[in-house]
Amino acid sequence: MFGSQVLEVVIGLTLIFLVLSIGCSGIKEVIAAIFSLRAKTLENGVRNMLQNGPNGFTAQLFAHPIIQATAPVGEKPSYISARMFAAALLDLVAPAQANQPRTLESLRAGVAQIPDAKLRATLLNIVDSANGDIEIARLKIEHWFDDTMARVTGWYKRMAQKIIFVAGLILCAAVNADTLMIVKELWTDQALRSAMVAQAGQKVQSTSPAESLNQGGSLRQLANEIRDINKPPIGWSRDSKDIRIWPGALEDQALKVLGILLTSFAIVLGAPFWFDMLNNVINLRLSGNPPPVRGVEPSSK
Repeated sequence: MFGSQVLEVVIGLTLIFLVLSIGCSGIKEVIAAIFSLRAKTLENGVRNMLQNGPNGFTAQLFAHPIIQATAPVGEKPSYISARMFAAALLDLVAPAQANQPRTLESLRAGVAQIPDAKLRATLLNIVDSANGDIEIARLKIEHWFDDTMARVTGWYKRMAQKIIFVAGLILCAAVNADTLMIVKELWTDQALRSAMVAQAGQKVQSTSPAESLNQGGSLRQLANEIRDINKPPIGWSRDSKDIRIWPGALEDQALKVLGILLTSFAIVLGAPFWFDMLNNVINLRLSGNPPPVRGVEPSSK
């Protein structure tokens, strides 16, 4: 009984974390779209690659027709393939001639004209290691771009985590998503635990992590998810006898702040993490009591 109760509390808490994570992911996507964070991060990554200011190779590269074609008119792209980058960069360094194909010698001559010493040295090293083959040089430029974009992806993920944490902190404070309070309510309320477990089972059976993010990435969906649960263990109350009020004692206020911070840090882990966790915990609970084998009578001994 005790073990089952612990699992039910974990399921309920995980479900709350999942729903809040989906909501914060939606907020992050809205912020990223409004401020064009992906496009700006990509541009900063390319500028760092080409090691120059806004009026150098980076601006010329993003003005290239191949790159411009990947984004709506007047906007900058949020994604560039390695092949597109290499093609645009080669056109800038050694423009193709109508009467003759681009050669490694023409590419080396074009690289020698680049004013930035670091970029010139990087590209000369690529040209010298191409063994006289222009296609090998192109592939090396593509690999260089892929390696840089791997680091840029890390930059964006860290920035996204900061946005999700701030959004989660504000959201948790607004809806009183206090981990310590949620655990206490789930532990003491059997009906609430049963309702949360039932809702969690439906969530796992009806969606996948990707579907959860696509279907639940809005505040409206977040409200619907929470409202579907009977008397969800979050929210503020004006009743002085209710656990959901802002506490008066200083110690209780510190615990309230700690509980909200715990929820905010949990949200940073992301909806896919909490979906997998919910799935694993539910499977663990279901496997705890295996059904009896039919056709086998219990021993009379």
